[in-house]
Amino acid sequence: MDHSIGAVARLAGVSVKTVRYYSDLGLLTSRRTTAGHRRYEATAVARLELIRTLRALGLDLETVRAVLERERTLADVLAAHADALAVQIRTLQAQHAVVSVVAHRHSTPEELTDMTAQFEQARQTLIADFLTSTLGDDPALAAARQNLTPVLAPDAQPEQVEAWLELAALASSEDFRAAVRRLTAGYQVLAGDNPLRADPELRARLIDLRRTADPRWHRYVELVAVVNGWAPPSRVAG
Repeated sequence: MDHSIGAVARLAGVSVKTVRYYSDLGLLTSRRTTAGHRRYEATAVARLELIRTLRALGLDLETVRAVLERERTLADVLAAHADALAVQIRTLQAQHAVVSVVAHRHSTPEELTDMTAQFEQARQTLIADFLTSTLGDDPALAAARQNLTPVLAPDAQPEQVEAWLELAALASSEDFRAAVRRLTAGYQVLAGDNPLRADPELRARLIDLRRTADPRWHRYVELVAVVNGWAPPSRVAG
């Protein structure tokens, strides 16, 4: 039993225009009557429903064609599409967080542009460059470097993005970098070759060093905890 174009459209729940469109693309096959009318086999309805489903999932027409022609399996296509959607979701989550921060701050268009650029720069190289320029490549500071590295999750919350942006501003400040280099030099002098040794006097002197550090250093440590989802660090009493 075959169907008219109107019957196929009605059974599949689409418009006649849609059936004609997919037919012209070669995704649906039909034959012509002597009067020139299109006639479709019964399987055309199921094929059209599959096309509609795949398109609703966001698959492009060439991928749909590959599935229909069995050039690619449905499982492989959907697995690849799921991976692509996951990337899009992470991107949208990051964009949502940035937009939420901008809205909360009532930022101007110029501030939005600066903030977005700063966000992207920080994501890529800024923090790594900051830590390299202030801590150097001393193996004894490897653990400290790890604890001072913010890692913004793909599904970061607005407060984490805001903390990241503030970190980027700090890391961009040459004055702050100089202060951290002085702090690092003081630590290295006190700690010597064995910074982990059990020495109450060393511990007391390191605490004094932290207490007199630039207030922005304490803020940096707090912001890293926010970005990484860690518990707030304890402050050294002054």
